[in-house]
Order: sequence, then structure tokens, then C-alpha cells
Amino acid sequence: MEHSCTYLRPARRIVLSHHARRRAQQRGVPTNAVPVITAFGEASYDGKGGVRYLMTEKAMDRLVRTLGRNQQIDALTGTYVVVSSQDHETVITLGHRYS
Repeated sequence: MEHSCTYLRPARRIVLSHHARRRAQQRGVPTNAVPVITAFGEASYDGKGGVRYLMTEKAMDRLVRTLGRNQQIDALTGTYVVVSSQDHETVITLGHRYS
């Protein structure tokens, strides 16, 4: 029996801008987490030409159900990635949202 996951987006090319690479280093966000965040994060337009993928509680629940829980996955809570709404592959910036 084939199982379909509607929340998984097809794999796509992701390119980090120079700014995004610098922010990842400054903010301690591993660049290899970007595909996970864009696959599981809740998407919303930021009103500035980007799509923000945020690892909300619901997004984290989906991720944990799929990949399991560990320290690296737990660290993604509140992490966001902003991707260009023009090409949907260029990462503009990323970081952590603090409540």
C-alpha cells in the first residue's frame, strides 16, 4: 500500500545567497537544515518578495512524526527560512524566531 504525505513538497534546488550564508553562520543555523525547513515549515508570504517557512509547533509535530526526535531536530523549533518568491529556490535569509 502506498502512503501519500501531502505536506511533503517535491525536492527542489536550493541556493543560499551570500547574505543567507553569513546569517546562517552568525545565527547558528546549519545550512543542511534548509531543505528540511522548507519541506516541513509553514509557508507564508512576507510581503517583501519572499516566502517564509517557519518551524511552528505544528510543523515540528509533522517533522518528528516523520524523522523522529533528537537534539538536532528539536533545535529547529522557531527556525525560519525566507526564500525568493520569484524563483522559489534562492534563500534570502534565515534565523530563529523568539517569542
